[in-house]
Amino acid sequence: MKIEEIMTRDVLYAEVPGGTTDALDLIIKKNVSGLPVVKKGTKELIGVVTKDDFARRPDEGQLALLMTRSVVTIAPEADVLEATRIFLKKGFRRLPVAKGKELIGIVSVSDIVWKAVATMATEDTIEKYVEERVAAVWEETPLRVAYKLMRLSGGRALSVLDSDGKLVGILADTDLLKVTQLTESTQKSEVSVGTEGDRWGWDSKNVMYITKKRLELPDLKVKDIMVQNVVTATKKTPIPECAKKMARMKVEQIPVIDADGDIIGLVRDISLLKAFGS
Repeated sequence: MKIEEIMTRDVLYAEVPGGTTDALDLIIKKNVSGLPVVKKGTKELIGVVTKDDFARRPDEGQLALLMTRSVVTIAPEADVLEATRIFLKKGFRRLPVAKGKELIGIVSVSDIVWKAVATMATEDTIEKYVEERVAAVWEETPLRVAYKLMRLSGGRALSVLDSDGKLVGILADTDLLKVTQLTESTQKSEVSVGTEGDRWGWDSKNVMYITKKRLELPDLKVKDIMVQNVVTATKKTPIPECAKKMARMKVEQIPVIDADGDIIGLVRDISLLKAFGS
């Protein structure tokens, strides 16, 4: 199977020269984790920017200074196995597809799992790909706390439990992104340095106003935005069936339950790539 058979051709991208606000607005509006960056007026790929870049450097206003310039790409005629190896080695989730320097598409981990792993002719189960250490959160937890927990766990999703410890939902980073608000604050900086014209102005100051844009989460709880119709799997679920469930629900991970319906783990799409690439 070739990359051009499964890639997304209608690519969202940001342009430089330009500021970070438009790129951030697009990431929030389209609910994506990142964007390729092209030279304005062309499709020449010159970088990538992710939502994590904005979180790390919220004060940077120039997209050219925020983006990552060293971009790994793949050709449309490349085999899907090549992209699989890149995803597993680099930890990427999205890979620009390019002809020379021209951006022509995007391929993601989800594209491979939903369209390739789901069609594998195997009866192997997901058992050896289940992660038994699961990051979980109480449904009454404020979103800001849940975001911190997600970052500390190093994952992209949290299992949501009720007061009885039962699984009632899933909270993914994309769910948080949907409700994130772009706010603007202005800070006044006063510098007590006079000029020649201020010789007798003892109280004169140079005043500078600095405007910053930040991503802010609203005062909501996890239960307000979590996905409630949770699709689950067991350790004996065949790999292709699990991939089909992910594709049907358009999710990157699925909770794994035991015979009593209690959560015992999680299987991620990136883990299922290992089955495809082996």
